[in-house]
Amino acid sequence: MTTSSATRAGEASVHHNRRGMATLAMRAVGTPPLARARAEPISSRAARPRLRVRCLNRAGAKSFHTPPALHPRGWTSVARSTVAASDAKAEEEDGAGESAGAVKKYEGSAELATQLEAAGDAVAEYLNEALKTWEPPKFMWRTLYTLLLLGLVVKRVVWQRKLNMQQTLQQIARVGPDTLGVAMLTSSFVGMVFTIQFCKEFSKVGLTRVIGGLLGLAFTRELTPVICAIVLAGRVGSAIAAELGTMQVSEQVDQLRTLGSDPVDYLVAPRVVACAVSLPILSLVSFSIGMAASILLADLRYGISPNAIIDSAAKYLESGDIAIMSAKALSFGAVIATISCGWGQTTTGGAKGVGESTTASVVISLVAIFVVDFFISLTWFQR
Repeated sequence: MTTSSATRAGEASVHHNRRGMATLAMRAVGTPPLARARAEPISSRAARPRLRVRCLNRAGAKSFHTPPALHPRGWTSVARSTVAASDAKAEEEDGAGESAGAVKKYEGSAELATQLEAAGDAVAEYLNEALKTWEPPKFMWRTLYTLLLLGLVVKRVVWQRKLNMQQTLQQIARVGPDTLGVAMLTSSFVGMVFTIQFCKEFSKVGLTRVIGGLLGLAFTRELTPVICAIVLAGRVGSAIAAELGTMQVSEQVDQLRTLGSDPVDYLVAPRVVACAVSLPILSLVSFSIGMAASILLADLRYGISPNAIIDSAAKYLESGDIAIMSAKALSFGAVIATISCGWGQTTTGGAKGVGESTTASVVISLVAIFVVDFFISLTWFQR
């Protein structure tokens, strides 16, 4: 019994020494904690002081708990708790960083908005100072006033049927005689010039029978209304601009307003209507004079019978050609009178301004004649 007991005690001590040496070796080579825990005896694990792991509870406060030491998986639970606590702390730090970033971003946006507002105030102040001393170009505002004047005349005459007949008849009696002689003389010489060109060229190819038709179409569609409009702009339009410009400079227009008279009804509308009505009549008379001069020259100079020219003109001319001539003359007369009145009523600068307004009204009227002629021809002859 004694021998066996001693033998058992020796084996136990040897076994114990072997387990201790194995544990030391595993620690030296870096054995994982789980394998190390399994290699150690339960008694030594129980005797080892327990770790206290800091973590967050549900309420967000810090707390400590002691992981179990006797269970073989205790070190795994400790590791998991440690990782969870680290993740929670990292999330808390990230949240704090994001909050700080949001605050900085908001502060940056507010600063940018303040800078933009200051820049806008500076630009507005600059524009306000610049507009105090800026004046629109004279030609621009005079053109806008002329267009407004045309709208007022159309409103008075067409919609309201309001027209000073006494002033209108006086202006018609003035426009007609002043323009008729010059328009007839101009049309006759222009007709003879075209007759020379047509007779010379068409006689070479034996087409003298179409000369009358070509002359009639040229006169009715283009030559007569344009020539009469040019004469009207130079003879009557300049006089209207000079008259109204003098009245504007001498403040007679303001006196009319003081007396309760509308300058548009008393000065502008009668002149526009007089020119628009007189020019178609002048065109018809000028057309007749021009054709008569052409027939006379063709008979005396080239030996072409007047009956051949008249028959050719009657063959080619239509009622629509007379209508387009009258429509063009009506439009030209209204445009010339409106431009002359507009430039006259916007005259400034005394006698010098009157001369400038008169010259400008004639030039602009001539340009407007050809522009309106183009659009009417483009509309009428494409049907």
